[in-house]
Amino acid sequence: MSLPEHSPSSAPTYDSQSLGQQPIAQPRGWPEVPGVRIVGIVGRGGFATVYEGVQLSMSRPVAVKVDSRGLDDERNRRRYMREVSATSRISSHPHVISLIDTGVLRDGRPFIVMELCPGGSLADLVERGPIPAPDAVALVEAAASALGAGHAAGILHRDVKPGNILLDAFGAPRLTDFGIASITREGQDPTVTLECLTPDFAAPEAFAMAAPAPQGDVWSMGAVLYTMLTGHSPRRRATGRSLSLPEIVEGLKSPIDLGDPRVPALLAPLLARALDPDPAKRHADGTALARALVEAREALGDGSLTVSGPRAALLQARRPQGPAAPVPRVPSPAPVDARPGPPPGAAPSASPAMGAPSGRPARSRPGRRIAAAAAVLAVGAGLGAGGAWLAWDRGSETTTAIGHSSSPPATGAEPADRRAAPAAQDGAAGAAGSTGVAGSSGAPETAASEPPHPKGACLAGITSISGQSSARAVDCAQSHSWRVFAVGTLDATTVSGSDDSLMADAVVRKTCTSAAAEASGYADDDAKLTVLGPSEAAWQAGRRGFSCLASTG
Repeated sequence: MSLPEHSPSSAPTYDSQSLGQQPIAQPRGWPEVPGVRIVGIVGRGGFATVYEGVQLSMSRPVAVKVDSRGLDDERNRRRYMREVSATSRISSHPHVISLIDTGVLRDGRPFIVMELCPGGSLADLVERGPIPAPDAVALVEAAASALGAGHAAGILHRDVKPGNILLDAFGAPRLTDFGIASITREGQDPTVTLECLTPDFAAPEAFAMAAPAPQGDVWSMGAVLYTMLTGHSPRRRATGRSLSLPEIVEGLKSPIDLGDPRVPALLAPLLARALDPDPAKRHADGTALARALVEAREALGDGSLTVSGPRAALLQARRPQGPAAPVPRVPSPAPVDARPGPPPGAAPSASPAMGAPSGRPARSRPGRRIAAAAAVLAVGAGLGAGGAWLAWDRGSETTTAIGHSSSPPATGAEPADRRAAPAAQDGAAGAAGSTGVAGSSGAPETAASEPPHPKGACLAGITSISGQSSARAVDCAQSHSWRVFAVGTLDATTVSGSDDSLMADAVVRKTCTSAAAEASGYADDDAKLTVLGPSEAAWQAGRRGFSCLASTG
């Protein structure tokens, strides 16, 4: 896949009143798609061409997939309806490509209008070389959550591969191309066909024309993870040389060799299960694989990539006068021991702000302000089910953080060598259970109150996957994006360390304020603020500490 030939940002705007649904005349033989102006070619495959276009009614960039096979026979009509049905049923999932429109061209070829993902695909990414294990796991975990949403809706993808996992404008992986998806219905066997098969990533049973099942998609996603780690698929030599079809068939019943030194020992059991020749021994579906990857990611730690996930990025509006309106408390997520998978209806990401603010030196690199939102969400709009990545404009003191505070808490002014703080004191101590661990009585153990990162720690980019954010600590002498300016202990009523729960926590709202950031000396007057809580594993171990962060560039 190549990058778009033209930038959508340079495309002209149009008056939506005059558009209707009439085809737009196109140069160079490009298709005439109703309501879309084609501006370039993204890539070509065996049976389709993907174009870059502009949706004229909204002047936004889109991708248009035009199938080379017209709907002149029943088989092609069924295949087309499978893809449209599969994509539309789960297109609201934050890691599934969003479907915008569909139809048939004048010459009988079907088209699908989708969101444009300008970041290329995982295939493009791995062409540059193997991906560090933490980053590879984060990327595949997100894609596996989308796969699980499809399985829950009765959809089998059947062509999972790096080229079908795209990266959108915000770095979020998006599963796409359900062209040979099988829609399972009660009392009916899934369609068995070899109309399309990618030998490097097809499950062993696919070569035997076995009935499709979720475990087949799991094998393919496991092969994607192996490819990200090693730089080549499990059915290629270490040199990258592909095997012949007879060689592939001969080895279908043998376990995949996981001896490559780039496969961490920690991931070997997970890969061995996902890539087991016996479907019954694999993870049951995409959701089960995603959960296993969550556990692996906790053990591996954070990587260097910032992988976006389902979140709503918030900025508090600056107001010229008067107190800030309270931010509504979001619904509490499911209990931790339920370990739910990412919900299919999770809200998509909001746009991040780009570039340095006016009046400051432009010393931040691309992605440094990835937590800053481009739009201000109305207080009454609520939050998506996928969780909120906390980010707010510091603004005036009457519109601080995620709550109103007129004085900095004690935790924002404590010595930098303190690794844990029992709780915020100026106002925070009055919150019920602010110094305790959920379900406990009295003062918590020091370990329970220990924050993810101590005050003064310097952090790289934030990773937010499935409503849980984390960041990697770096030496402060190195380039970094965030600095911890205060720490504290979550309120006893908080039920998890997810971003949603952090947003609603009373102690966080009174601790992570702009006054505390300024008092710490670690933040400029226009820094963005956010908060990190305990990871899922740390929460289950009884940790309840949190860290307040301010952007550094």
